[in-house]
Amino acid sequence: MKKIRIAGPPGTGKTTKLVEIYYSHLKEYSPADIVVISHTNTAADHIRERIKDPKSIQNFQKETGDEIFPKINNAKETLKQNVSTIHKFCKDRITGQAFLIEDYENLILRKPIFDKYTSGKKFSNVQALFGLHPFFKFISMARDNGKTVESYYRGLTAEEKEKDVKYYLEEELEPMADYYKKFKESHKINGRVDNILDFQDMIKKFYDNEDGESEKLCSNVKVLMIDEAQDSSVIQRNAEAIMSKNVDYFYKAGDPDQSIFEFAGADPHSFHIEFAKPEIELKQGYRCPRVINEYCKNIIKDIWIKYEYERVWTPKKEGQSVKEGELHYMSDLIKDPLSHKLKDTLLNTNQDFIFTYRGGEPKEILNYLMSIGIPFQLPPKDNLKFKIKYPIKEIKNQREFKELMEGQQKTRAKIKSILNSMSDEYKLKTVEDLEKAEQSIFDITWLIDNKFFVPGIVNTHDFQRVSNKNVLFVKDYIRKIVDNNRDLEDKRVFVENIHTIKGKEFDNVVLDFTLSRQEESFAKKRMKFVACSRAKETLWLLNSRNGLTFAGKEDYDG
Repeated sequence: MKKIRIAGPPGTGKTTKLVEIYYSHLKEYSPADIVVISHTNTAADHIRERIKDPKSIQNFQKETGDEIFPKINNAKETLKQNVSTIHKFCKDRITGQAFLIEDYENLILRKPIFDKYTSGKKFSNVQALFGLHPFFKFISMARDNGKTVESYYRGLTAEEKEKDVKYYLEEELEPMADYYKKFKESHKINGRVDNILDFQDMIKKFYDNEDGESEKLCSNVKVLMIDEAQDSSVIQRNAEAIMSKNVDYFYKAGDPDQSIFEFAGADPHSFHIEFAKPEIELKQGYRCPRVINEYCKNIIKDIWIKYEYERVWTPKKEGQSVKEGELHYMSDLIKDPLSHKLKDTLLNTNQDFIFTYRGGEPKEILNYLMSIGIPFQLPPKDNLKFKIKYPIKEIKNQREFKELMEGQQKTRAKIKSILNSMSDEYKLKTVEDLEKAEQSIFDITWLIDNKFFVPGIVNTHDFQRVSNKNVLFVKDYIRKIVDNNRDLEDKRVFVENIHTIKGKEFDNVVLDFTLSRQEESFAKKRMKFVACSRAKETLWLLNSRNGLTFAGKEDYDG
């Protein structure tokens, strides 16, 4: 087996390189012989689409003279199977039924303690359950680290226990984990089937076999590629070791300087050592301009010194010239002299933004974006759990009501949404009454004539005046969005924590230096490095407001 490590700083084209290598092996192997593993469905989908991309294929054929299009074109189903997450790869090779959200609902009926600290929250899918439910989130982290619930709990600091498992006592967790295991194993308990598998089960069952059975499950794999290998957990690394045992080529692509998932079982220390001298090192940056590139290298410099390597990482070019870029420090979002420049860029350009942070609800950021009247997007799970939410439904109602009052017709579903959010004093009938109407399209005249709305409602086009939702600050925000037609624009402002923005890039990055707790020095540097290296144009650095900060010597030198 020939092992090839591919290392490269952010934006140096690791995915492009993997696709080129994939193409090169099609001369000797078929797509059925080649497996590409990434950590999320989104990342796997992206790699698969890049492999199938006609322009990428055409460029490769032009440069090499190798005809690969027929092999790829005839392998669309194979690509779905062989370019995937490690969970899917393992699941396809073992027996057992995937854990469903219906199983969770069945579980809490049998053991209400599983619903004890969720406030009755409903989870729409298994991904949301394992990402948001305090027990499932905790047990996933324990097993990703290769530990039992008991050993993982006892290894946490008091601060980590308060943050990560604050709802549960140790004496609750162990019997819950034991019952959950029995629930999955027996149809007599779960009422469905024997051998239900969650994400960790899929991987562990794949590699935890006797007599070389695991190796036989992937005996057809000749070329194995692991993308973002620095993020692999303990159990994922165990599976990768089995998967790679009998291959001809084993590629690991990653960057130890971007390893930020220690809590989920990643091992940055070992990866720094392993990737200090890779076989392939990518050097040309295609994302970060000079100012941001130099700043990022200063962030990570101490880690390079510690592990005795230094990456060559050149900044992005525009034509023959190096792109310069901008970096700004801000004391706050409102009073700082640069606040006008930030606001102007947000409101009067088409540039996209990521406002990113470490942990907790970024209330100052969310309040700021609402105060200036700019739409933003939160990850769905954050929009569920944050107190400050993006009012997407209310904004739609504001738009639909305005157009209804201007004489446009609206569908039944849109009128139902308006009725559900309208104060009782402005409506005379209910959604149930609307369901009985023969037509499916309605205008304001019909709704008044048929006594759904009071006649005086025609005196306003502003739904916030008749809505029973939202406080005044949010009502004003909704008005700004719709009055300026910003709800009709593509979303270009995003608010996400650092751990969700890996692999993404934005014209502008606004990094909040505020930390919610003390972080180990190198872990903090890697998170900051990841956040800052998303920027293609401008990096905005926002001062910490509590004394715990991302700021390092790179922010004070000179």
